[in-house]
Amino acid sequence: MVTYGELMCMAVAMIAFPVVMMMAAEEGSASGWIEVKGQRVALKYAFAAMTEDVTERGKEKMEVLLSDKPVPMEMRKATNAWEFWVTEQAQKGELHGIIVYLDADTKVWSRSQRLSRNGMEFYSQSVSPPELNDLVFAPAPAGSGEIAGKVSMKKAMRAVMESEGPWQVEADFRTPVVARPSVTGSFTGAAARDSAPYKAVQAHLLACQKKDLEAIRKTMNPNAQGTLAKFEAARGRKAMLDACAEMATETLKMKLTKVTVRGDTAEVEFSGGDETSSSVQTMPVVLDNGVWKIGQ
Repeated sequence: MVTYGELMCMAVAMIAFPVVMMMAAEEGSASGWIEVKGQRVALKYAFAAMTEDVTERGKEKMEVLLSDKPVPMEMRKATNAWEFWVTEQAQKGELHGIIVYLDADTKVWSRSQRLSRNGMEFYSQSVSPPELNDLVFAPAPAGSGEIAGKVSMKKAMRAVMESEGPWQVEADFRTPVVARPSVTGSFTGAAARDSAPYKAVQAHLLACQKKDLEAIRKTMNPNAQGTLAKFEAARGRKAMLDACAEMATETLKMKLTKVTVRGDTAEVEFSGGDETSSSVQTMPVVLDNGVWKIGQ
């Protein structure tokens, strides 16, 4: 099954590789390094934002980016636009670093995404007690709305691709944490089906299923249209439309479970599966000149 998130990441990855009206976070700082196969790069910048933890529904996690290049001011918000930008920059070889996932409650570091020419490489380690974990986060005193501390590894890790490993990171950092916008509406059942965000998603899925490129574009905001155009340029129109159609067909088989609105953004959630396995698909929608459209 091709999910919407996978489709968008695929679109970014093929290139050689919800906008909320709020103040962007100030730039954070880091002091340390990431070393990949003996090549060390200095980490100077930090950015942190809250997001939903897809491995544990209803719970939040903190994503901390440590890099040698700052996130643009306009992207320092609790949306996934900054992650798409980071992935693309890493694949071009123009940004190096790591995204550290911290448990919002315990501040334990057990998962991360290392940035590479292949995009993001996911790593996780979960042991009990946490002191046995090779991924170490030592918190430091921090003010309200910020996070500070040191990340380090007890030993180097192997990379997914032998040509890009082993790797290790060690860095102190301090940065504001961008909170997710407050929920302004939550709908289930008939109310969810009648909601404008869901109708925007439905229009997008039907256009994808029909492989109607012009109709697909009309259902997407400019950022999402740009990602789709990159996918088409890298893979060709037929492959792009086939992937869109596959994603749409699988999503339309799923059950609409919830629509959550956060000001000018919304998340349309579907669920599927059976007693032995289940899956959840969330599609982001944003207001674009007063009209709900698919976003990144």
